Amino acid sequence: MPWYHSLRTRLLLWLGLACVVVLLGGTGMVYQSTRALLLEQTREELRSLAAQTAMSLNAMLTSVETSAATLAANALSVDPSRSNLEALLRSTVDGDGDVVGAMLIIEPGVFGPDAAGYDGYLRNEGTGYHRQAMHGPDYDYHVQPWWQRTVVRGQSFWSEPYRNAATGNEMFVTYNLPLRRPGDPADAAPVGIVSLDVPVRRLRRLLGAPAESQGPVRASMIERVLLSPERMFVVHFNSTVELRQTLDDRARAMPELEPMLRAVRGRRPLLTRYYDQSIRGARIALIEPLPRRAWTIALSIDEPQALIGLQHNARLIVTGGLFAIVLLIGLLWLIARPITRPLGALTASAGRFADGEFDTPLPHTDRRDEVGLLADALDGARGSIKQQMAEIEQMAGARLRLDSELAIAADIQQAMLPPAPQLRVGERALQAHALLHPATMVGGDFYGFFPAEPGRLRFCIGDVSDKGVPAALFMARCLTVLEVAAGRNLDPGAALAKASVRLAEHNDTCMFATVLFGMIDLDSGHLVLASAGHEPALLRRADGQAEWVEFEAGPPLGFEPVASYPEWHGRLTPGEALLAYTDGITEAFDGDLQAFGGDRLERAITAADTDASAAALCTGILDVVTRFVDGAAQSDDITLLALRVEVQPADR
Repeated sequence: MPWYHSLRTRLLLWLGLACVVVLLGGTGMVYQSTRALLLEQTREELRSLAAQTAMSLNAMLTSVETSAATLAANALSVDPSRSNLEALLRSTVDGDGDVVGAMLIIEPGVFGPDAAGYDGYLRNEGTGYHRQAMHGPDYDYHVQPWWQRTVVRGQSFWSEPYRNAATGNEMFVTYNLPLRRPGDPADAAPVGIVSLDVPVRRLRRLLGAPAESQGPVRASMIERVLLSPERMFVVHFNSTVELRQTLDDRARAMPELEPMLRAVRGRRPLLTRYYDQSIRGARIALIEPLPRRAWTIALSIDEPQALIGLQHNARLIVTGGLFAIVLLIGLLWLIARPITRPLGALTASAGRFADGEFDTPLPHTDRRDEVGLLADALDGARGSIKQQMAEIEQMAGARLRLDSELAIAADIQQAMLPPAPQLRVGERALQAHALLHPATMVGGDFYGFFPAEPGRLRFCIGDVSDKGVPAALFMARCLTVLEVAAGRNLDPGAALAKASVRLAEHNDTCMFATVLFGMIDLDSGHLVLASAGHEPALLRRADGQAEWVEFEAGPPLGFEPVASYPEWHGRLTPGEALLAYTDGITEAFDGDLQAFGGDRLERAITAADTDASAAALCTGILDVVTRFVDGAAQSDDITLLALRVEVQPADR
């Protein structure tokens, strides 16, 4: 028989083909899943880096503005001698590490009808100080654009970056502040100006960008860009673009940048993906405006750079797998070649059965004698045992993977829930606490605390329809949308209205969530609540009496956009507490299928110690519910959220 007609040859060829298909298919699936994970990690890295950078830049700009305000206040309160005013300029430059230059102009007549004014500029050059007057025969600051905008219009502003001989040929940005007499109203005519210079190298350092260069430079995979208020490129990985182009110019040349331009104009963050002709590949970009300022940070990374390690590993896996398949086929060929006698072949096959090998096909199953019958019987037993073992292994592996994935999902879900903040204003302190017990490994209940403005706390508690992984995914989306709404300092009703729009988008599964959203001002005790179909909250007064907070609720989130949600306004005074919960509390059933109900909840909060903290209040109520169900299976997720205001002396 020619070798190419041999069953052994055909078996090995089909086995090799199957191995190649499995190798390529498995590698492709692993590659795609790993690629998605790496890209998501890259997006998270961009978000985290942008948030940290925005915080650093915002803190630096705030520090400079504070230094300018301090200089303005001191300039009109000290003895108006030139030496004193020059000493103020020097102390400002030396006292703020971000400031290298300071200018002070006070118009004549400010310190008295016949008093002379003052104009001076001081810059720290490292080896000494450069001083110059701002008024001379050839220079009148009254006609300069920065004087007109600051003093004539009475506006403080950050300048666009610039460099000239007066700056020592170094690129600066300047904060200009109108100077007014102490006690003058905000709209009073300024009597001068205070200006502080910040070198752009300081902005570069905070942005994490490399030092200035003469062309395109990539110091890391992530490229950093800083846009001025007029959308000029102040910092760019290609220094030939800096101070020469705006984002508007680039968008006209590259239409794919238009969404980013709209985001910068609208002062809103944006995470986008677009095709970049310069790298012939996709790029991930993040736009992050600075809070309360017109500066913008842009971070980007090209996908080929982010995936270069994965592509290298995929090539190694495919190459190594093909080499292993070739070795395996050669080894099987050598093993099968000496099996020429039927009984020897069947004996070897039976021995392999005993060793747990069931992949090698049996020869001679087409014979019509005793050998053929034995081969048929062994072949039938081999197939049956192999199938059963494969099914057992497949079911065990699937169960193990499912348990592992659910455990990871539960950890991720718990990690998404924020810790309870502790606020204090004067002698008033706000205790906040929440706890969540899902009915399964993952659930649909959630809560959130969103401290933003000083002395104020926004919070929410919610319950997603359904259970398990779908509810957990929708819960994560709800919490993210509500956190974004809270970050915009919206009132509870407006926050729920904004969330209703976002959650109704692409909600093909028709899932929904009931949410109670609130805000408390610790200084005044003012409490605002809005409900999207959620259970009513309970107020426990200082004397221990409880009362329901009942008001009109809007529809749950997820069905359709809602223009507005009604709000309830009240006050939380020292010694009083607010308790919010999900229906897992009131619908907790005991062994006789009796529900815990709202009446028992009201009695439980009334019976609690009036001095109990927010955490003790939540734990105590959960203990009461646990004793009531007495071991009965938990039918729904349980979540509690409590706020309590107390008075603490200043020395505590």
